[in-house]
Amino acid sequence: MSKITIDSKVCTRCGTCVRTCSENVFSQPEKGALPELVREALCISCGHCVALCPQGAITHADFPEGSVTPVRGELLPSVESVIEMLRARRSIRLFKEAPVERGVLERIIEGARSAPSAHNFQTTEYLVIQDAKLLKEITNICARYYAKVAKQLRNPITRALYRVALTRQEIESAVHLLSDLDMVVDLAGKGEDPFLHHAPCLILCHAERNMNFPEANATLALHNATLVAQALGVGGFLAGYVVGACQRDKGIPALLSVPRNHGVYAGLTLGYPQTQFTKWPARRPLKVRWL
Repeated sequence: MSKITIDSKVCTRCGTCVRTCSENVFSQPEKGALPELVREALCISCGHCVALCPQGAITHADFPEGSVTPVRGELLPSVESVIEMLRARRSIRLFKEAPVERGVLERIIEGARSAPSAHNFQTTEYLVIQDAKLLKEITNICARYYAKVAKQLRNPITRALYRVALTRQEIESAVHLLSDLDMVVDLAGKGEDPFLHHAPCLILCHAERNMNFPEANATLALHNATLVAQALGVGGFLAGYVVGACQRDKGIPALLSVPRNHGVYAGLTLGYPQTQFTKWPARRPLKVRWL
């Protein structure tokens, strides 16, 4: 049974569905003819056809009544507002002790799920960690892992073994960060938290490893999340050290019961900022080639 139907009595034969479908599911034999379904099996359920049809002539089983919402144009920000928000958003590492409310986190994650994903697979799944003991253990695991990595990178024998498992770029990048690894391990040894900075919440994005571009999907999702968080007065930073440890060590995924066939691809700390930025510094000069 077809999951897409076109109401011939309502359709004006404008061909919008044909032109907009990235998978060429529709075909219009000739101008003014009723569009036909020719590659329905390729449909990725992006919703373009039902969202764009000016007459509402298309129904789709994956988008039942009530699941397609009109855009509220009056709520859309100006380009100046968007750019100012992007410039004003800063990574926050000083947090109040207050927890971030469940409803606030749900709105942030709702923003994340609106991000684009490769082939519309929407692969990203979310782990929201607020338990103080779990957050502390994540920091401890990171400290142990990076202390081990720093020691191995200084050992010529283990560094040679790394060359078998890692690319040259990965090794050079790790060696370049040795002083940073020493610093965070030293801070952790003194009882500080250089990995989460005592954030009251950590969101980790995970997905099946065999899906298309899971890391890009997760990163795009969390970029959306940072903007929604900014609008809600919540700050944070991308938890790169934690994600790096998850990708090379089983400790954190095992602690959090991440499925074995999943990878952790992005992380974001969240909390209410102790301080507010009232200025934004200029970025480095653009490097652009116009062809």
